[in-house]
Amino acid sequence: MPTLLDLLQSLDEQPAEAVIYAAKPWTAALDAAVAAGDAPRPNLPYLLEVVLAQDVLEVWSSWRDGARPNASERCQAVIHYAEYDAYLDEHH
Repeated sequence: MPTLLDLLQSLDEQPAEAVIYAAKPWTAALDAAVAAGDAPRPNLPYLLEVVLAQDVLEVWSSWRDGARPNASERCQAVIHYAEYDAYLDEHH
């Protein structure tokens, strides 16, 4: 099973309507999966919808003058949003 780090690296290849599930406590190294449509839901807790995770990363980039997040920063931003329902500000 891919890790959350792996999954977020291929986020743009995932169906926009899909949902991301990941093992808790959420970290980059734990198991994660994506399910879309009629696909069976994995036995993992809900994290975020793919489209929302993509939005989180777009905001991260725009708040940092267009910088692209590395793998670790992608995970940190998505996990922060899932936990706090807020974007990770530029001071983190």
